[in-house]
Formats: sequence, C-alpha cells, structure tokens
Amino acid sequence: MATLQTAWTSPTDLNYGNTYNSTTRDIATVPVAGSSLRLTFSNLWSSTPTTFSAVTVGAQQSGPDVIPGTFVPVTFNHGSRSVTIAPYGRVVSDPVPFAVHAGESIAVSMATVGAATVSAHTCCSGPIDSYATSDGVGNLTLSPTAAGFNPLISSTFMRWLSVIQVAGSPAQGTVVAFGDSITDGFGYLNQGFSWVNAMQARIAHLPPSEQVVVVNSGIAGDTLTVFPPHDSYAEGSGGLPGVTRLNMDALSLPGVKSIVLLLGTNDIWFGAGGVTGHPIPPYGTAPSIEAGMRQVVNAAHAHHVKIFGVTLLPRSTSTAADHDLPENWTPAEQATLTAVNTWMLSPHTPFDKVINLNAVMSDVYNGDCRPTIPFAPYFNPDHLHPNVAGETIMADAISTTLFGIAQAPQVAPLVTATPTRDCPAAQLAAQVLAAGRQPATPPTTTTTTITTTTTMPASTNYSSMAKRILEVALLVLVVLLVVALWNARRRALRRRAARRRTQRPRSHPRPPGPPRSPPPPRRGPGPRRP
Repeated sequence: MATLQTAWTSPTDLNYGNTYNSTTRDIATVPVAGSSLRLTFSNLWSSTPTTFSAVTVGAQQSGPDVIPGTFVPVTFNHGSRSVTIAPYGRVVSDPVPFAVHAGESIAVSMATVGAATVSAHTCCSGPIDSYATSDGVGNLTLSPTAAGFNPLISSTFMRWLSVIQVAGSPAQGTVVAFGDSITDGFGYLNQGFSWVNAMQARIAHLPPSEQVVVVNSGIAGDTLTVFPPHDSYAEGSGGLPGVTRLNMDALSLPGVKSIVLLLGTNDIWFGAGGVTGHPIPPYGTAPSIEAGMRQVVNAAHAHHVKIFGVTLLPRSTSTAADHDLPENWTPAEQATLTAVNTWMLSPHTPFDKVINLNAVMSDVYNGDCRPTIPFAPYFNPDHLHPNVAGETIMADAISTTLFGIAQAPQVAPLVTATPTRDCPAAQLAAQVLAAGRQPATPPTTTTTTITTTTTMPASTNYSSMAKRILEVALLVLVVLLVVALWNARRRALRRRAARRRTQRPRSHPRPPGPPRSPPPPRRGPGPRRP
C-alpha cells in the first residue's frame, strides 16, 4: 500500500447515549485525493465493548443518500467484515480500495449488534454530519437512500468515526490543528466554520502536489493541562486534556509533519473558578500553562514534529444579554493571559515559531486602540469565540510557508478592519497579518459592499518603499551617466575643432571679411553668461 497520511479527524470527547441493533451513517469531507482509505473508529467513552456487524463506505449524494453503486465494504483484521472495539479503545480498518477525489464527501455506515454506547465528537451546530436509524432497525449499511433513517436523531455530532487516512495522495503531509472550541468551530454564527476550514481553502489554491492537509483536532471546552475531577468540562464535553490526548489525536497519526497549538484559555477560566466559583490554584496559573506547553513541545520534538504556538486570543466578560451563560473575565485572569502570551513571545519560548493572533484579534482597528479587548466584528456575541470573519482572518495571518509549502493566497476578509494610526498595537497586528500574504501581493485596501481587505499602513510597507527608492535611484544614475557622456562628447568635439584650426596650412589664409566694429563698453559688473 502507498504511503498513508491523515486527511480528516474528529476526536471523540463524550458518551453520547446508547443504541441497539441500529445503523449510523457519518459524513466526512476529505480535502485531498487518494487511491485508498483506512478508517479509525473510537469507543473511547464507553465502558462496554461495541460490535459492528458491517461497515461500508460510499460517495455521498446528499444528506444520508449515497450514490448507488459506490458502496465498498470495510474489513478489519485482514478481511473480517465484523469487529468488536474494546471498552475505551479504538480500531483501525484494513486498507479500503475506495478512491476519493479532493473535496469529496464520503458516507461511512456502521451497523451495531446488540447494545452499544456511542462515543461522539460533540461540536458544533451547523450542517448535519451523522444520521442514524431507530433501535432495532438493523443493518442498512448498503441502503443508498434515507429510508429507514430517523430524521429526529440526525445530529451535527460525529459518532464513532474519528480518523480517515488516505494512500496515494499527492499532498505533502498533514498539519494538526490542536486546540479547543476556537479551533473546533464553536459559535452561534459559525455553523461549525473554523480557521481550519479557511486555511484549507487557502491551500486548495496551490497545485495538489504542493499542498498539505490541515486536520481539525479541536475539542470544545478542552484544557491544555490536567484538572481535578469536576473542575473543568471534562466530564460534560471537554474531552481529555491536551497533554493527555496529544499522542492519540496528533503524534500517532500517519503523515503528521507539524502541529499548530491553540490551548490554554480554558485553563485560565477554570483555574479562576469558572465552574466551581472558587479559584483552584495552582491550576490555571501562568506557570502551570507554560509547563503544559513545554511538555507538549518536548513530546512533539521527540517525534521530530514541528510545533507552532498561537498566542491566547483576547476575551472579555459575557452575560445572559450576550446570548450566553454569564462568564466573568476578571483583571486577574487577563493578567494571567498576558503573562502566558508574553512568555510565548519571549526568547525563552520552546516553540518552533509563535503566531501572535492575539494582536490580530484585538480591538485596534477603525480608530480604536484597546489591545486587551476583542475586536467585536471578529467575535460572536460572547466576546470569546471568533465568528466566521474572525476565523477567516486568523487563517490569513498564518503563513503557509511554516508548513514547508508555498505561500497560499489569503481568503478575502469579511469585515472592514483598518489598523488605527498612531496605535503601536495596530501596527503589530498589521505586521502579523502581513506574514500570511503572498510575497508578490502588494498590501492594498479593497472595499466592496461585502468584503474589505485589511489595510496595512504605509509606514509598515518597508519592502515596497525600498524597492521604489532603489528604482528611482537607478533612474537618476542612468540620467546622470547619459548627461556626463554627452558633456564629454561635446568637450571632445570642441578640442578636435580647435586642433584643426591650429593645424590649418598658411597657404590657405582666411578670406578677408568686413571690418569688425569694436565691442560696446561694459556698463557694470552684470551677470556673465556661461
């Protein structure tokens, strides 16, 4: 089998109820082409075994419908059509001879035998990702229509399916986006859209052989570090903490070449008493978060995987009026966030590169200069989760050259955001955003009724200015050289004429002319002509 690389992920984070003798059909979109597949199924949140009597893969038509004739059976353990997944375990299929096209959505159908507890990825609101039958309906893994599937239990939560690997892809490896709800795409207005979607859209403009796959390993409510029981969302949706699940959800995946880490803001909130109402130091402090980051970086480097850190985004208090549960953000929590970001950006950082998205997402545009406050047009009403415009600008600020590929074109921004003049934080935001631009694209402002590109102030456009100055200087030098050559030519002609006059033979005297009149007397020291 050709070299495998990971093309899609959906890490499970919660027990999502029980089922019995039913069929589940998960829909996943694979961003790159491949000649065959391998599928991973997770039983991580079940204390009992789960048995699939049959699994198939086919090309999605729409909803739960599958294009007739595209079903291919999935086998396990060298040819078995059925498989039992151990409690808290996972299973990987045999290679599946199913060719997938770039951007194609596939339908993976699983028929359970007996009782089963569902392990699911519980984010986010948006398109339906998973369809299921009622209990007792049985095996519909080869049914191409929606008949038999219960629309009342369709879900945006992916069930059991957690990893898709492809073989024979022209892409150059996999980048894992490792984070929390900000990476996962949580938000009232997002419909599951994340900066990962925007980044993959950028990369899709490159030739297939120059692309990488960016897979989403975000879990809403996730923390970086380990918290005591019942002090975080771990029991309710947050999944395993980053330091615990790093190997399973990133380092063990085939083809991974780098990781982008955006975790830590939940640690601050939980540590300050976000769940209990009482601070629980040392959890959620700057030293504990920094120690967690070092642990993750060391593990990545031990696997020869590069890891890029993203500074924690600005946030502020949300209330019931903001369409969310009240979530207070105190000056002490802000001080912790600032301390973590300062350490990340310092020479002591362990990361291969730090991407300062905090600067890009701060309120430093359109006349404002408040670097600790979220820029409202980039965020959902909760002042915490970026909206589609915010997720898009985050992807635009990450240079794809970090992943060993060419600089991909930026996605058109969705809101007007002009860095505020005389605001140092705005200048920093513009510089960070410029890192994601194509080298040949000049930083200009384009405004329409829908989108406006973020303007980089002229004072920061040093490379363009230097190029223009050099061009002018070269032009001046050329003009001076031409003038110098012309003057030298004139002097040479004058000297040649003088020599000819002095060397004229005496036998040819100048013919006499009319008598010359004496010159008029000078009247003063007026200016002389050259």
